[in-house]
Amino acid sequence: MSQHPLQLLGCLLLGVLASTACATGRPAPLRLATNHPGCFGLMSLETGEVTFNDAARCRERLTPASTFKVPHALIALESGVATPDEVFPWDGTKRSFEAWNQDQTLDTAMRRSALWVFQRLATKLGREREEAWLKRFHYGNEDASGDITKFWLNGPLRISPEEQLAFLARMYRGQLPVSAQTLRTVQGMLVQRADSVAHVRDDIDLAGPWKDGSVLSAKTGSALRPEGNVTWLVGHVATRHGAFVFVSEVQTPAGPLPSPHPALAAAIASLRAQGLL
Repeated sequence: MSQHPLQLLGCLLLGVLASTACATGRPAPLRLATNHPGCFGLMSLETGEVTFNDAARCRERLTPASTFKVPHALIALESGVATPDEVFPWDGTKRSFEAWNQDQTLDTAMRRSALWVFQRLATKLGREREEAWLKRFHYGNEDASGDITKFWLNGPLRISPEEQLAFLARMYRGQLPVSAQTLRTVQGMLVQRADSVAHVRDDIDLAGPWKDGSVLSAKTGSALRPEGNVTWLVGHVATRHGAFVFVSEVQTPAGPLPSPHPALAAAIASLRAQGLL
């Protein structure tokens, strides 16, 4: 019997996607994403099978950029410096993206990638707590030195795609040292619509809906650097055939970020090639 998309989503929010209760058959064998222009990694949460298209490239540590908002939200909630329903008042400063120029909740700040909210949280947390949590999460090089409001933005914090995938697996298997409520809250913030992915500029229409009612959860990241841009899409997909975590990382020449978002577009193409979307 097939499952309704809401049942799949319910499994996600209950944090039991790694169990066979959320699948109706054996997961399909993973295939290499040979056409991906950067690093693509995929893991079955049921079997533990992992595939990378370029193992060496996927071990390279890079700035996490806005993908760090995922562990950052977990840290803020678990430390008590934020609550799920809290409203963060806009300070009136006009920023580059209009969606940032208004009050935010943690949920809207995640979906709109509103940097100022997470910078405010980082200041409240302080370096000692930030680094303690990075160590608990085994997150990349665990370095929060330098400017407390920028250490994940071309600062010292670095993480490889391989490490991103391992972090996501622990998160969706409920293996991080945070409460079940905190996990459910942050997982819920990452769930995308059935035809688009939220990005700092706006939702990016991907000509959905997804295949067979699959549920995609994801977070973009972008770092514009003089030596070249780094883009990410990291996340989770729940399907009738099982649950998976994935990471997509693409580097592009310095300058304005290409459209569509490189790592996002490449990830969707790879997930579709695997038959998951």
